[in-house]
Amino acid sequence: MVASNGRKLYSLFLSIGLFFTFLTSITVVVWHEEIISHGHRDDGANQPLLRSHSAAQPSRLLEEWPPVCSAYTEPLSSTDVWYEDPSADKLTPKIPLPMRTMTTQNLTRIIFPTMSYSSIDATSNICNNVPSLLPIDEFGSTIMDTYLPWIHDLFISQDGTNVNIIAQNKRRCHKGKLHTSEMKFWEGQVALFQPVAIKRLNATTNTRATRNGNSGGVRYRLSTHEEADPDGVETRFICRFKSVDYTQQSVTYQGEILSTYPFNYEFVNWRKKKSTMVEDNKEQSYFWLSSLLINCPIPTHLQIAPPFTLMLDIIPIRTPVRRNDRDGFFFHEGHGGPMTFDAAAMWQRNHVLPEAASSGRWENLPICTLKKPHSKATISDGGYTNPTPAKKPYRLVACTWTSAQHQRRGNERRISDGKSRLREWIAFNLQVGFDHVYVFDNTGANSTIFRLKNEVDNDDPRNDASNGDLEDGLSSVTDLFPSSQVTRIDWPATVCNNNRPAHDDPGERSSQYAAEAACRTRYGAHTDWMASMDPDEYFVPMGKYTNWKEILDKIDREEGLKVLKFRSTRARPLLEFLTPTYDEGAKECTRDMAKEHNQCLVKRDDKTYLETYNCEYIKTPKPERFARAMKQFYRPDYVISHFVHYSTVTTDLATEKQHTKGKFHQQITANNKIERFVDESNEGILIHAKTTVPAETFSRDELCALNSPNPCLVGIPCPDDLPFNDELHQKNVFHDEKGEFCNCWMNRKVERYWVPKLVDALDKLSGG
Repeated sequence: MVASNGRKLYSLFLSIGLFFTFLTSITVVVWHEEIISHGHRDDGANQPLLRSHSAAQPSRLLEEWPPVCSAYTEPLSSTDVWYEDPSADKLTPKIPLPMRTMTTQNLTRIIFPTMSYSSIDATSNICNNVPSLLPIDEFGSTIMDTYLPWIHDLFISQDGTNVNIIAQNKRRCHKGKLHTSEMKFWEGQVALFQPVAIKRLNATTNTRATRNGNSGGVRYRLSTHEEADPDGVETRFICRFKSVDYTQQSVTYQGEILSTYPFNYEFVNWRKKKSTMVEDNKEQSYFWLSSLLINCPIPTHLQIAPPFTLMLDIIPIRTPVRRNDRDGFFFHEGHGGPMTFDAAAMWQRNHVLPEAASSGRWENLPICTLKKPHSKATISDGGYTNPTPAKKPYRLVACTWTSAQHQRRGNERRISDGKSRLREWIAFNLQVGFDHVYVFDNTGANSTIFRLKNEVDNDDPRNDASNGDLEDGLSSVTDLFPSSQVTRIDWPATVCNNNRPAHDDPGERSSQYAAEAACRTRYGAHTDWMASMDPDEYFVPMGKYTNWKEILDKIDREEGLKVLKFRSTRARPLLEFLTPTYDEGAKECTRDMAKEHNQCLVKRDDKTYLETYNCEYIKTPKPERFARAMKQFYRPDYVISHFVHYSTVTTDLATEKQHTKGKFHQQITANNKIERFVDESNEGILIHAKTTVPAETFSRDELCALNSPNPCLVGIPCPDDLPFNDELHQKNVFHDEKGEFCNCWMNRKVERYWVPKLVDALDKLSGG
């Protein structure tokens, strides 16, 4: 009896000892994790911290507070198991597709301390600055996971039912024959545009309070369309929702939903008669594969949640890219296209996706509400009032992506007139009928670039990148206007490349393209018509019209158009409105060069950009061949993807066969009942006042002459009645009645009507 009791007592003490040892080990692990999670770089740089991290045991993260935005990345080798030869130039997937063997220990966690949700105030501040805080420029450097979406913006939709995510295709950053290895590495980005079908294995949605957001056991497998869950027929991401309780310092899992697309990219690709979504070299024609638009439907019980309390995890469903028309089209019968991809053969019926904790993902992204627009549209100084009030707050809005300073495409020249241009451009747009202007301010990116390059112009202190002129971005300009008319969005993401299409590494102005997609998605629900343009582009009402709303009302009433197109050419700066300048940064414009040659020229300070560039080298109306370089007014409820110049995807193009009436055609071309070019003589024109830099004026004596070998880039106006011959315009043969050389035609309505109104508006801004 004594021996038995002794053994029991020994067992009891042993159990207690093991228990305390276990607690001690957990405490050490948590303490270690906290030190890493909340540590800082010794150099003080505000950069994401990179560390390996295992999320296998929930207890290891139970003490992590506050939650912080993080990226969990998978090594490239995690997808090598799919391919017959991972080192081959063109990858061939194995059939059936093997399941991935990733574990949590193989993931790398990258945290972003500037997006730490410690309080309602901190989260509110994050929500007010989401595009400037997201780690966009770390993507492709510290964030090296080909299947994570390259997110530039996210927000709750206007109706409160979805989280809209604006991402980009990282594969398009560097293309061409010099970058085949990079394109191969980022090929998974194209897979994100291709929907997959998913079937749940269970419906467990445990909503117990956790601080790591574990889902409580929901698992999925790849499936065919026929087998898929109703919400899993066309998806690509698992969206996990979590709520934050700042008082209790806890995070609660609130369920997960499968993502949706605003349209099926692969179906649109087929309707445009493209054989593949993946090209080995140039992808320049694939405009609709630049911006990736994703929606995460918000669970019904969360749609009434207060703002600043929700976070989102994005888990991509990883599969090989469908490369061509033999394995590329994953359609169901209602689409109207061929079902060339055999999901049952490729995936079989037992391809189970890894648990969320073992998958690369974005974690703790902020879910932020959009600000409501002003209820009434702005009435212009001309006193025009819409005779039939629009249902939406605005009739016409403008979106622009710009900067106080920027580099020309190809980084050939630096332009420093961003603030003065924007001030004039906004004032003009408000004169001609735009109700609101959205300015995506890219100054932060250019400020960093100029300082790194130590670009300083000793002859013009305004151009000194170190004098703080760029610190406030464009707010000093946008603050001149009422918030009911102008909204500024800080958008410091750099472009990933900016070369011309013919270059060996064709360009992709990723930051601009994402800004345009964000503007349409964020604010399209506010307005009937929208335009995306640069601050050197002026849409000018012509004929009897003095307000674009008059023209749009007529179009809506009589034609029902959804896209209004403008041909574009580059205007010439009038020689008489230019003044001599020096620029030691340009060899043509130095003081030494001016001693023996023409001094370079720049716009006079007392002249507006509109009047300076009011001289078109192609006489209005512009020939048909300039249709390629166009800009558009478009209805954002019809155009669901716009790309700088073009309505690349419309509701017509995205409509499936099952939703059409009558005959279904694969290819949708321009529909004259829906879109047309503006009547330049009687409705309006586009004046493209692109800056002519001083160095381009250097050889004017040689070039601005009859029969000169190259075009003259300063404007010498021709008589209004001088006939224009498009076949001769490049031969420098136009001249006036005295035989004097001329090369452009002035717009007299701009000169006599619009410039005085613009000058008056600018004087009022200056307090004059």
